[in-house]
Amino acid sequence: MIPPRTRASVTAVAALSLALAACGSRVDHDTVVRSVGGGGQVATGAAGADTTVGADGSADAPSGDAASDDAASGSGAGTSGGGSSGGSASGSAGKTAKSGGGPIVIGSVGTTSGPGGVAFAQGPRALQAWAATVNAQGGINGRKVQVIVMDDGADASKGRSQMQELVEQRKVVAIVASFTTTQTMNAWKSYVEKKKVPVVGGDCSTTAWTASPMLFSECPGTNSALDGLAQVGAKYGKGKKLGALFCTDSEACTHVQERFFGSGKAAERYGLDPVYNAKISVTQPDFTAECIQARNAGVELMLVTGDPNTVSRVASSCSRQNFTPQFLQPGATVDGATASKPGLKNVLAVTPTFPFTGSTAAGFGQFNSAWNKYGGGKAPGPAAAQGWASAKVFEKAARGAGEISRAGLIKELTTFRGQRFDGLTVPLTYVAGKGTTDTKCAFGMRGSGGKWTAMSGGKAFCW
Repeated sequence: MIPPRTRASVTAVAALSLALAACGSRVDHDTVVRSVGGGGQVATGAAGADTTVGADGSADAPSGDAASDDAASGSGAGTSGGGSSGGSASGSAGKTAKSGGGPIVIGSVGTTSGPGGVAFAQGPRALQAWAATVNAQGGINGRKVQVIVMDDGADASKGRSQMQELVEQRKVVAIVASFTTTQTMNAWKSYVEKKKVPVVGGDCSTTAWTASPMLFSECPGTNSALDGLAQVGAKYGKGKKLGALFCTDSEACTHVQERFFGSGKAAERYGLDPVYNAKISVTQPDFTAECIQARNAGVELMLVTGDPNTVSRVASSCSRQNFTPQFLQPGATVDGATASKPGLKNVLAVTPTFPFTGSTAAGFGQFNSAWNKYGGGKAPGPAAAQGWASAKVFEKAARGAGEISRAGLIKELTTFRGQRFDGLTVPLTYVAGKGTTDTKCAFGMRGSGGKWTAMSGGKAFCW
């Protein structure tokens, strides 16, 4: 059990979730739903309030999904769908989809406020941008999409209560892009299994994503992504001698340490030489002592688990000591600005979904266009890519399901075999009664000239 005081830190350092500095205030968050153009009112709400993107232009859009006859809007703010153009994923061949009817209501429970919100907020924002894009094209099978986003504040009991509200009162057909802590997911996982509610995509930081029949991840398993990170370091790093700083604020950091330096032996298995590691805190203001120790150990590659600000502080501390190792980072620990920071301009990173910039994948253009319109002026980062990928997985299932219900979605999802969603994901396979099959693939990114670039044009590498 993680102590309450560390919950916010957990969200910022979850092992392979996608950390991203995102919309910080409720007003900025509501920019997404306001700009959709449906004419609904936008109100600022208290921190932790939920936000509804309606499908019909009203602040309290009624639901008409196949699993329900009613769903209220969020208590914080609401507007309507609408938005930018772009292609849609096609449904499964040979199926007759029912068209028309009221909105398809989906929910998203996650941490969008406080320190944890810095890590996760761009995930549900990307989900809202996707809904605006789809609704502008006429919806899915003739039905608009209504998204209800709830902020659990990294509180497990609150997250469980919100999940129950979405399922039993709002009558959502699915939970999509759930960016939350391991502890909070564990609080509601058995509930969605009992109610048979599909949870499609999210932060992917916990091994539960590959251990539940109701969790349909858009990512490889956590250990696979970490193994991919070791391989990128061994192949593209400027040296083999690996040093690492592991935060004490989260069990996720401990997991990374175990995978690289402990029994997982990922560093050694893929050709790296682990020569130094130490414990740190994400609240630590300076890392001079650790940088000197790493330099004395001959470290050439440095891995830091923590939020993006922690990584920046480590790089700055090391630079002041004229120590400039190349940084090797999980996606959870970087954001859109990381590659421009002092000491991080040649950073290497691995992300579990498509690179958030520079990708040549067929599906990237629609994401880029939608984010430019609905991203609130913020550069996209890993969480935005994961939120969008989650939405595209749901979209394909909904278009092919025939009847868009919980059971129909689950049945359709479990027909997916090696789906890549126009290059936005690793090959995804879901098995009835088991859920997500782990995939030994990931995506690589690197800093170049103070900017992020996508390795191999944004194509996944597999082993």
